[in-house]
Amino acid sequence: MAASSEILSQTLSSITSIKLDQLQKQRDAYETAKDALISAADKETDVRKRAKTLLDGRDKLPSIKEASNPMLSAANLKRFVEQAAFDPSVSEVLLREYEEAVKKELNMTSNKYRFASVYGQMVNEWTKKTGVEGGDGVAKDDFVPVGRKEMHEQRKTWEEFVFAAKETDKDAIKQYLEDVFVGSSKDCQRALADLRKNFKDLQDSKHSNWSHPFNEKVVKGCIEGILRSNNVTGEKRSTLRDFSNNSVVLQEIADVLNMRIEARASWTWEEPVVVEQRRALNGKYRFFVDEDLLHSLLLEYIFRTWATLIRQQFKHLVDSKGVWKPDTRPMSKQDARRRQFFLDDKQSLSSYGSVAENRDTYFKDEILLDHLPLEMWEIRGGYDDSSEADADKEQDTRDAPLKVVQGLMHRLESDILVQRHLGNELSVIRSDFRWFGPGLPHSSIFAVMEFFGFNEEWLDFFKRVLEAPIRFKEDPTDTAFGVRKRGVPISSTISDVVGESVLFCLDFAVNQKADGTPLYRLHDDMWLWGTMEKCSKAWKVVTEFTEVLGLSLNEEKTGSAIILPKNKKADLESGKEDTAKTSHNLPSGPITWGFLELNPSTGHFEIDEAKVDKHIDELRRQLAACQSMFDWVQAWNIYGDRFFTNFFGRPAACNGRAHVDSMLAMFARIQQKLFPDHAAGVGAYVKDMISSRFGISSIPDGYLFFPHLNGRSRSP
Repeated sequence: MAASSEILSQTLSSITSIKLDQLQKQRDAYETAKDALISAADKETDVRKRAKTLLDGRDKLPSIKEASNPMLSAANLKRFVEQAAFDPSVSEVLLREYEEAVKKELNMTSNKYRFASVYGQMVNEWTKKTGVEGGDGVAKDDFVPVGRKEMHEQRKTWEEFVFAAKETDKDAIKQYLEDVFVGSSKDCQRALADLRKNFKDLQDSKHSNWSHPFNEKVVKGCIEGILRSNNVTGEKRSTLRDFSNNSVVLQEIADVLNMRIEARASWTWEEPVVVEQRRALNGKYRFFVDEDLLHSLLLEYIFRTWATLIRQQFKHLVDSKGVWKPDTRPMSKQDARRRQFFLDDKQSLSSYGSVAENRDTYFKDEILLDHLPLEMWEIRGGYDDSSEADADKEQDTRDAPLKVVQGLMHRLESDILVQRHLGNELSVIRSDFRWFGPGLPHSSIFAVMEFFGFNEEWLDFFKRVLEAPIRFKEDPTDTAFGVRKRGVPISSTISDVVGESVLFCLDFAVNQKADGTPLYRLHDDMWLWGTMEKCSKAWKVVTEFTEVLGLSLNEEKTGSAIILPKNKKADLESGKEDTAKTSHNLPSGPITWGFLELNPSTGHFEIDEAKVDKHIDELRRQLAACQSMFDWVQAWNIYGDRFFTNFFGRPAACNGRAHVDSMLAMFARIQQKLFPDHAAGVGAYVKDMISSRFGISSIPDGYLFFPHLNGRSRSP
């Protein structure tokens, strides 16, 4: 891979140098001819002759081929100049304007040569100093080797989870699930029996999903899924794209995969899976697996199929009559009669169009089982939701996870506004699981799958996939490999399948044991809000589930808040909120997400300046480590624009104008701290860098802020 990148880098550098030489020759020829033309025109004392000389000579100049300028029609100017010899209405003032317009256009062409040359020099700088590895269009979030100490520390923690099995009590887990699913009601018992029967049918080897399912379309869909997961990089991404565009190769792969899925009972990892640490924008390292491509395609299909089927079956269970408990009680007959009398509402007992119905629909359609696909070949963006991929986002069939979680926060703030104006108190809890992906015990996974009716054949296959031999990319090839005994690989379909299967049990338990309270869960990110009593019950269920399944909560991200009506704001004096949390067994700590913290006094999320300052220092280190202009602009676009924009929260009406003002103030603060000597911010700083490196001045703003698809720098 390194040799391939070096060859590509050298080739690009050679091509760019040749183009720059040709460009310089064209520029020299143009400038010489332009100077001669202007000199010849200046010798004319008659303004009409000067304008005519410029217009006649303009078309003969060797210049960059460009589209016609709608603001300057040379043909019209020539006619006006010819008309001036006979028509006194074409005054000298107009002729001088024509003359200046032509000179201005000639100078603009000179500038185009200048800036084209600078761009070529920047390409050369990039290829010589940083190479082109990753130049396949994939934004590298970890392109700067900052924080090596953190990398080794996080690897050590990851290995402590993954290579050491945690045995949980499978009998206790199954008994817990029996109490939740079977002990709730007879309706739940019937729905669970149907679920198990359906799973039994779906596991049959003769089922159409498992009997010769591969063809060109299926293989191509699997390739697209793998490319979107960001597990594969560099040469493998290019290989997959080549596969996708070759129907002969697709058919050959389909034939091989059909044989492999038929023989899945004997499938094994043929060699260790390579794990690569990549640094995320938040400073933490993530552990991506780099599998054999044929293995990846086979597993992508199998687990994408299971993900779709499991979502369908769990949704069917939830929608079964009498199973899912409502969050609100229906109106009493007395309340219904009063409503009908005062509103003249004939549908007084119907919940159609109500807030409660809207909330329930939103939960079931947008939140429940969010990480499982609605359909087999669903196209969905990743969590980063990079606006680099505007073209890809147009093809998305479903909102990206980041957009979903921000929509959830908007729902929360809207609910806070409603409840406060109604004079009601609202409690909010947020938490997630500590190292959920690497820390999920395999014994807990298989206990849940056995409870839902998975047979030995499929359990054995899941076990073989999960217990992969692993070695790290940076380790020597002869290093002894470890075997995964705990956890699941991130950004993979199997992690979605087993993670959502396990955590759906938590969703159901909270609903059944906490009076219908919805657990707004996006993967392992959990949100609860409602009355203090309901939240207390729901939180008790969460902690109980965590203990039984052998998980642990992330204390850093666990917190709660009590939002009081406006007329009781005085009760939020120091100490009183903490006392209320303790008495109702709510978790301590604030509600935070990204750079935001929920203020109990206002009921709004506010930007935490201390967190922002920490990441400003990180961004400064990232920018200082860049070796070329292209790297610098990429770092700014990824970190300085996208990261801060995403985690300041999307503006919405429920946030109010104050949130927008605080975002603008924060972006101003970021630029002031990063570029204290440049009052105009990042634009002025980039201009100075270009001037000092390439000896060019008077750079227009448009040169920096090209349209997004052309690689321009972004202004927050």
